[in-house]
Parts: sequence; C-alpha cells; structure tokens
Amino acid sequence: MVRIHLSDSGTTNVRFSLITLSTLFFLLMSGVCSGQQSSSAAAYPQRPIRMIVGFPPGGSVDLLARLVSQRLTSNLKQQVVVDNRTGAGTSIASELTAHANPDGYTLFLTLSSLTTTPAINPKTSYDPVRDFTPIMLIARSPLRVVVNPKVPANTIQELFALMKSKPGYLNYGTSGTGTSVHLAIELFRIMSGVNIVHVPYKGTGPAMTDLISGQIQMMFAGTLSSIPHVKAGRIRALAVTSLQRRPDSPELPTIAETILPGYEHMEWFGVLGPAGLPKPLLARIHAELTRVVKDTDIGDRLLVDGMDLVVGGPDEFSALIKSDLAKWKRVVKETKMTAD
Repeated sequence: MVRIHLSDSGTTNVRFSLITLSTLFFLLMSGVCSGQQSSSAAAYPQRPIRMIVGFPPGGSVDLLARLVSQRLTSNLKQQVVVDNRTGAGTSIASELTAHANPDGYTLFLTLSSLTTTPAINPKTSYDPVRDFTPIMLIARSPLRVVVNPKVPANTIQELFALMKSKPGYLNYGTSGTGTSVHLAIELFRIMSGVNIVHVPYKGTGPAMTDLISGQIQMMFAGTLSSIPHVKAGRIRALAVTSLQRRPDSPELPTIAETILPGYEHMEWFGVLGPAGLPKPLLARIHAELTRVVKDTDIGDRLLVDGMDLVVGGPDEFSALIKSDLAKWKRVVKETKMTAD
C-alpha cells in the first residue's frame, strides 16, 4: 500500500501531479488517435465508396459525378458508385449525407442549391454550414438568358427595355421555387427594379418544353439544357450571367457589361462529406479529387459543358457556402419569399 504524507503544501503538490498526469495522458491519447487517423487515411479506401447525387441521371450534376467517379474508381482501385437520391429538391440527398458516418465512404456531389433551400425554408432538416465537411469546389458555371423566338427582343438591352416598359408582361420559368436559378433571377429583379412573373416547374425539362412552345417567355438556363435548343433555333440566347464573356460563346454579352453592372451568378459544383470528417482523411480525399479533375480530358469536358474548372480547397469552399447562404437569406428576406 502506498501512503501519501502531506505537508502544508502537500495537497497542492498532489493536485498538481494529478493534473500533470491527466494532461500527459490526454496528449498521449491524442497522439494515438492522430496516428490512427493518419494510418486510416493512408489505407483508404478499403471498400466501395458511395457518391450521392440529388438529381436524376442525365443532368449536369449526374454527368459530372459519373465522370469523377469513373476516374476515382480507376485511381483508387475501389468502386465509386453514383447513388441518385432525388426528391424534395436536393433535401433527401443532403439529409442522407448529413446523417452518414464521416468515414470517407459517403461523398456528396452537389451544387448551389445546397444553400438556397435552407435560405428559403428555415425548417430544412440540415444546416449547410454545420452538417457537412466541404472537401473540394470543382467547377463553376454561368447561366444563359434565353427567350422564346416570338419575344420581341433580339438583344439583352431590348429585353431589358421590354421589362421596363411593360411591368408584369414577361414571365420566366424555373425548375422550382427556391432553387438557385430562381433566387438568381430574383437577385436580378431586385438589382434592376423590373417586374417579371415567376412560373415554377418541377424540373428544368418541363420548363424548357414550355419555353419552346411559348407557354413561358424566358429562362435563365444552364449550358447543357439550353445550347442544343439554341443551335436548333427553338430558343434565342441573349446574354450570360458571368462577369466575363464565355470562351464557348464569345458572341454573348454579359448582363454586367450591358444592362446591370456588378450582376453575377455562377452555379457551383462541389464535393462534400458529413460533418466530422477527420483532417487526414479530408486531405487524402481532396488530393485524390485534385488528381482527377486536373486531368486534361476532364477540364476539356467541363469546358464543353459550359463549366470552369476551379479546384478549390476545403477552406475556400467553406467560405463560399457561408457567403452564399448569407446572400440568399438577404434575397429571401427582401422579396418576402416563402417555400409554399
């Protein structure tokens, strides 16, 4: 039996010793955990990886996910499977990711709507800042302002003049209330002061069909959904929402250079994981994604699809998510928009 004899300062000495031992034990265990995480990251992956996408097969996000997953499968020697989880906007896919184990085997390739849905619906079951680990910003892409050929406007300036002269005359279609495209047009409306009418659809496809038939008059549409119809003469493209003209369509002016200085909207595409992804594993996955998207073939394919390769780090991506969420909350507040 060990007996401890305390002098006047004995209690203090024992307490100090216990605190020192506790600190040393904590540091030791932290080092063990850190070593285990680093070892786990080096051995990753040891089984197939699921890449969740909140859109149906065939869309721009799905195509990008399949392009990335194929290269990851080849590089990692493990299957990376695209899992399309559609419904409730992208909320179902977002919730699945948010509730998954942060072990690197659930990835989420999504776009700007990650921040627009919570902005318009505070009751959304996930928080884009709290519930995810941003891994990599892959690409950004502008929208194209397109109109039905019967609209009496051959330039963006003529379309803007029509908006100004006939408030409430023009309507625009989107893939749904609260989507990133919807909020981008509402931002345009706030900055310009025009009155145009929103017609929400359940997807870009039905909206584009009605634009072609003349049921609606204009859209802000992505490259993949609009260019084939522009080339066929079924719709007319007037401008892009980027700050600079596009190399794939240099004839199209920007909204900023023609009618509304400072206006910009770029859809972003990125990969996230659940919150709590260990830093060594985060670094490993980011490195593998960087290796994939820096492939020349990937960059060329993205350009054809109207996207700009970004290759942003976790901190940059996290800052973008936070700033986007704040911006869209301001738009929702100013327009008094609701999810209903």
